[in-house]
Amino acid sequence: MSKIYFYIGSADLMITTGDPPHRCHVRATFDVCRWIDETRQEAETDGSFIATFVVTEDGALWIADRRSEHVQCARGGNILSAGEMAFAVDRGTVRVAEVSNQSTGYCPEGESWEAVDSVLSKTGMDYPPGFTNTFTFRRCPRCKTTNIVKENSFVCGYCGNDLPTVWNFS
Repeated sequence: MSKIYFYIGSADLMITTGDPPHRCHVRATFDVCRWIDETRQEAETDGSFIATFVVTEDGALWIADRRSEHVQCARGGNILSAGEMAFAVDRGTVRVAEVSNQSTGYCPEGESWEAVDSVLSKTGMDYPPGFTNTFTFRRCPRCKTTNIVKENSFVCGYCGNDLPTVWNFS
């Protein structure tokens, strides 16, 4: 069973009023192509289209504009994974070229790949065998800052305190 991640980011980013950002439920290649067209996504210099993604508790894959927040894409709910996906599109064929767990609002662990793999396996798209970029997140016990651990250095970038070696956002 996949671990459930709760939103731990800024309350200011939660949806409270107005229309939430457009998101697309991805079940097949067609959904990605439709999202690119409907939202007028612009390709990166390599031709890929990058999206914010979440896998919700019910196992659904949702994507939204890269500049949107994961919590907004998840409509404030809990998730099984979150990050960014880069889609390579060629004559109607779509593949996931890159995928990461980069979400400082949920801080999913690398093990959340299991949920991503499960949902992507049903779409008919080719995709990598794991996260192409895996981020390690820790909360500083002293100053409560969310940190991305770099080069296996478990030290808070804000106050210099040692960070726990195990995930600590429960």
